[in-house]
Amino acid sequence: MERNDPMTMSRLKAYRRNASAIEDIKAELSGKYVADSISVCTPPSYTPHSTRIDGFLPSGDTLSLLCEQARLEREQRAVEEFIKRIEDYQTRRMFVLKFIKGKTYLQIAMQVSGGRMSESCIKMRIQRYLQKT
Repeated sequence: MERNDPMTMSRLKAYRRNASAIEDIKAELSGKYVADSISVCTPPSYTPHSTRIDGFLPSGDTLSLLCEQARLEREQRAVEEFIKRIEDYQTRRMFVLKFIKGKTYLQIAMQVSGGRMSESCIKMRIQRYLQKT
């Protein structure tokens, strides 16, 4: 999805799944990363020195994993930027607690208002904000 696409509930809900998928990809890629050093001599002094070479072994699987990781990271940044642009502190906090931290509506109500707001109030506020944008 493009960063210019409208933010939706499904994109927000996917944030935590995407974070988990990124960690899985990083773990898989860590086994495909290689590093080595070579000694070279360069003119004019021809003094030997070492150069480090590192990176991923070329393969279609590695490339597809890197592309998927980049796509997921772009989506993560889009969600984070959307939430950062919410001007009202309380609403922004609700979005962070729900979609970034994975809290329930009841937990959010307790944290944000000390129980003065209901779960349905939190849910409606989030939905109304999304409809407004």
